[in-house]
Amino acid sequence: MLILLPPSETKRPGGVGVSIDKACIIWAALDPTRDILISELGELCKAPDLAAKALKLGKKSQADIEANLALMTSGTMPALERYTGVVFDAIGYDSLSPQGLKRAEQQLFIQSALFGLLPAMEQIPYYRFSAGTKLTGINLASLWQDAHQAVWPRLSGPILDMRSKAYVALNPIPEDIASFYVDVVDSDQGRALNHFNKKAKGSFVRAALENGLDSIDDVPRIAKLAGLSAKIQSDSVQLAVPAGY
Repeated sequence: MLILLPPSETKRPGGVGVSIDKACIIWAALDPTRDILISELGELCKAPDLAAKALKLGKKSQADIEANLALMTSGTMPALERYTGVVFDAIGYDSLSPQGLKRAEQQLFIQSALFGLLPAMEQIPYYRFSAGTKLTGINLASLWQDAHQAVWPRLSGPILDMRSKAYVALNPIPEDIASFYVDVVDSDQGRALNHFNKKAKGSFVRAALENGLDSIDDVPRIAKLAGLSAKIQSDSVQLAVPAGY
C-alpha cells in the first residue's frame, strides 16, 4: 500500500553538493512541466517585490527568493528530510530505523507543487513554491494533471491519500486507481481538526513506516500504534484523535 502526503511550506536548509541538474529525479514524463515551472519561477524571482507578493513572503523571508534563483545549483537532500513542520516532525526522519527508511523509499510519496509527485527519498533542493502560488499565464492544476497521466499508472496502489484539499485539487488520483482519502476528527464529537490533524497524520505515517502497512486492513492496527483509532469506509479513512492527544 502507498501513502501520499502534501509537502510543507517550511523546509530544512542546506544539502549535499549534488545539484538538481545532476540529481536523478524519477519519471522523465514530469521533466517538461518541472522545467516550465522552474523557469517561470526564476523569472518571477528576478523581480523581488513581485516575487515576495506572489510567494506571500515577509521581509524576513527574502532569502527564499534567492534560493529559488539558485534551484539548479544548490545542494539537495531527501524530500522526507527536507520538509519540516508538524507532519514531518511527527514522522521524525532523523530517528527512523533502517527498515522504516526502506519502507519510506518504497511506499511513501509527497506531492510537490514545483516537482510533482516525489518518492519520499528523492533528492530535492530548498525552494519556495506552493499549490496556491500564481504564475502569470499558468494553470498549475491543469499543467500537473496533464503531466501525471503517464505517472499514475506506474504506481501499484491502493493509495492512502493524506494530502490537504489544495494538493488533492492540484493533482487528483484517477478514479480507476483504488484510493482512500484520510480525514482526522475529534474522537468525542467527530469534528475536523487542524493542528492535531497534522500531528495525527505524521504519527500514523511513522507507525506505518516502522511497523509495516501492507493493505487497507492494516490501517486500524497502525492507527492504534500511533495512539489513534480508525474507521474505514468505501473510499475513505477516518482517523480519530483521543482527548489529550
